[in-house]
Amino acid sequence: MQKIRFCLVIFICCAFPGLCWALDMEVLKIDFLQGNYRRVIFEGQAEVERMHLSNMDELNYILGLSYLKESKIDLAQNCFRRILNNSNSKFKEVASLGLGDTYLVSGQFQQAEDVYNKLIVDDSNSSQKPAVLYRLSQLELKKGNHQKSNSYWFKLKQDFPLSPELRSTKGIPLVNIPVNINDLSEYSVQVGFFTSSANANNFKETLSAKGHSAYVESFGAGFRVKVGRFKTEKEALELESKLAQEGFPTKVCPQ
Repeated sequence: MQKIRFCLVIFICCAFPGLCWALDMEVLKIDFLQGNYRRVIFEGQAEVERMHLSNMDELNYILGLSYLKESKIDLAQNCFRRILNNSNSKFKEVASLGLGDTYLVSGQFQQAEDVYNKLIVDDSNSSQKPAVLYRLSQLELKKGNHQKSNSYWFKLKQDFPLSPELRSTKGIPLVNIPVNINDLSEYSVQVGFFTSSANANNFKETLSAKGHSAYVESFGAGFRVKVGRFKTEKEALELESKLAQEGFPTKVCPQ
């Protein structure tokens, strides 16, 4: 029986290589969401070099985010720029956002601001506009421009009152004193990631039926299913432990 299964796997890989790659992508996504960034880099970069394909935009996007998490700024920028070179890429907007983030975290505020502003100037209805407003608010805060930071926050609140970015900035004080953005975060527990919104919502309903306050958030080209919103990481860790005991894959993350 094992020999038959082995032969079947070999047949699928040879006859349907696209299917095998799709399965590998799902593994990479799970590794990324679990914080295994070095594994994503090791596996993903090897695939890019082996196949020599510059239009593997989803892979380049996940690689770029992983490099960014590992503070490998130049490599992250290369991944995002490869996507941006493909004018028809469906990952173009999120790649622009990622490129801006590389500048933001490295303290190149003017370059970050230019990328963020271009993103929403090119498309005033961009789905990334709440994320851009949030980042511009953070950027101005880091530069010490508290009044301008507040103006971006108010625009985010006015135009996108239900955005997840607004929950991240809800505690920004309207006073001209330094503030650590990291202290303003809420925490939640992620229990699933799906490329299909229908599957994500079905899983959310399963969690809700078990008494968990689950909800769905869009993330890149997929959807994250989360439970709870907490002021402290300790509360989120307690829920994570409970969900893990129920057999769910869990990860505590700031909102």
